[in-house]
Amino acid sequence: MRIKKKHVLLESNLIDTSVEFSPQEKRLLWVLNKEFGPHDYKSFNIWKSAVWLIELFDIPYDIAYEISYTYYYNGDKLFSEHKPLRKLQNTTEIFFRHLVDFIRDFKVELSSKSTGDNDGDNDSHVGILDIDFIDDDYGNYKTEFLQRNILFWDNSYGFTLYIPLNAREVGEWPNKKYLYSTETDPRLIMVSVKFSEIKTPNEDDKYDYEGDPDKFKVDVNIRIGNDTTSGKEGGGYSLDNWMSFDVPTPKPLSKEKIHDTLKGIYNDVIEKLKKTKFNLPSGVEPLNLNDI
Repeated sequence: MRIKKKHVLLESNLIDTSVEFSPQEKRLLWVLNKEFGPHDYKSFNIWKSAVWLIELFDIPYDIAYEISYTYYYNGDKLFSEHKPLRKLQNTTEIFFRHLVDFIRDFKVELSSKSTGDNDGDNDSHVGILDIDFIDDDYGNYKTEFLQRNILFWDNSYGFTLYIPLNAREVGEWPNKKYLYSTETDPRLIMVSVKFSEIKTPNEDDKYDYEGDPDKFKVDVNIRIGNDTTSGKEGGGYSLDNWMSFDVPTPKPLSKEKIHDTLKGIYNDVIEKLKKTKFNLPSGVEPLNLNDI
């Protein structure tokens, strides 16, 4: 690596990266370059430079001639800027190029290990989770109302967790209570987990953006209820930016590393859901099952 001036590093020359020459041989080539200047077929004399190396450094004759011949025929290449053959790629861009497949494979694995009632949707059911609302009182039916199925929907930007209220009726006749959609729909939980590249403008072209090769962003939004847009009482509400964090890009981009990264994101979301007590949408009456 050449240092031209303070804090400014230039690209390596080919001689710096070559493994054909020992450190001593590289120093000899540098000496020739410094003594005889830039490579020139007309002015450089192989025999004179070889003798000069022998007399000055007392090196073997064959080494002196090899170095001298090398400089004559390849000096221009050795002291030109090294252009690597390997084409490095942005790992994050590759990750997003195949994100749909990665998420789909992750969903299949979660589903294959899930337990509980899959509600008729084997492909999407990935587990069970307790969801609680602050004002609801479930009495003796806490387990039935807290435990919910998690349905996992993959998409082009990440995944969505669909977590409906499973209970439809509780109690025994004549105190049996039926739950209607006006009671179950406002308690629906939908979690949108969105992946996005962290892009910064290219200094040379303000219309060109370069993605961060080492990390990406995850944003989590929640919808409570089945109608968050009409503004109707009891329809629902949204929690935007409920979670937002950067995630290191898995490297190398192996199946194991990808799975561990997606599993970590999924687990973080699930853990926060477990610790959260949600407010009921405006106008929704709390459930009170103590008398059943």
